[in-house]
Amino acid sequence: QNQSQRLEGKIHTAQQQIAHHQAQHQALGQEQAQRQEALATINATIAATEVQFEQLTERLGTTKKERDRLETQLSQLRKQQQEQQWQLEKLQTSQREHQETLSQLDAQLETLTTDLPDPEPEIPLLQDRDQTTLDFAQILEELQRSIRNGQKRLEAMEPVNMLALEEHEKTQTRLAELTEKLQTIEAERTELLLRIENFTTLRRRSFQDAFEAVNKNFQVIFAELSDGDGYLQLDDAEDPFNGGLNLVAHPKGKPVRRLSSMSGGEKSLTALSFIFALQRYRPSPFYGFDEVDMFLDGANVEKLSKMVRKQAQQAQFIVVSLRRPMIEASERTIGVTQARGAHTQVLGIKL
Repeated sequence: QNQSQRLEGKIHTAQQQIAHHQAQHQALGQEQAQRQEALATINATIAATEVQFEQLTERLGTTKKERDRLETQLSQLRKQQQEQQWQLEKLQTSQREHQETLSQLDAQLETLTTDLPDPEPEIPLLQDRDQTTLDFAQILEELQRSIRNGQKRLEAMEPVNMLALEEHEKTQTRLAELTEKLQTIEAERTELLLRIENFTTLRRRSFQDAFEAVNKNFQVIFAELSDGDGYLQLDDAEDPFNGGLNLVAHPKGKPVRRLSSMSGGEKSLTALSFIFALQRYRPSPFYGFDEVDMFLDGANVEKLSKMVRKQAQQAQFIVVSLRRPMIEASERTIGVTQARGAHTQVLGIKL
């Protein structure tokens, strides 16, 4: 009977456990169904987000093409504006020359006017006279008087420089040579200005591409090292070569700060983030770090060691450190200690 009672008690306990497991099984089934529904909702959201991302990518490509087209059009307009400016300068110069020539001609006209006889002789014209009452003797006398007046005017113009024609030809030849040289210099000046404009545009475009790539790398790396957010900021975004570059960082749980107002550890993390961002954009063969983790706590040293190990896939890192996480993350460790006297001793350490 005692044995039967014990068996009945065990059976009752087993039945309770079975009921409890069945209840747990039902609860797990319900929870699994809820999670499957949540997973379906998340998958739908992901699909919608991917579609939206593709649309935004297409819009970004279209916008970039439009930007490139507008930049090309702007460059052409600037070139046309420069050429029109040069044409205007040439026209203004030509106008000044013509005005000077006109002033000289007016002065010469006044001089010649004073040399004319007063009153001016009238030349008889046959078409102004009546053909039936022509007096040839009077006409001949008038013509002789006109000839005498002309001779007096010629004599008044003496002495005549007979070498003036030769000097004029030499001056014309020299003027033609100088005009040709001036045209050549103007063409070279135009070409040089266009090259300077193209070089300026290419330099700014290259700088902007490099700045955007380094800024993107800096944001990602700073988020990994400090669990915060940061970015690069130009003093003058319109003319980046007219100002400097600022590192703006927002460590986790702290307000936004510039590099100059940070603590030693924050400065180290920010500067290292910037160095790693430059490395990802244009890697160097190797890097040498001398106790860059001196101002960091243990958690940040571990993050930095992981980052260095990750970046070591692209370049070689030589790190001088006294912190255990950095030493443990190294592939090869060399210990340097002070031996007897003033000498140092180098030891190979196998971890």
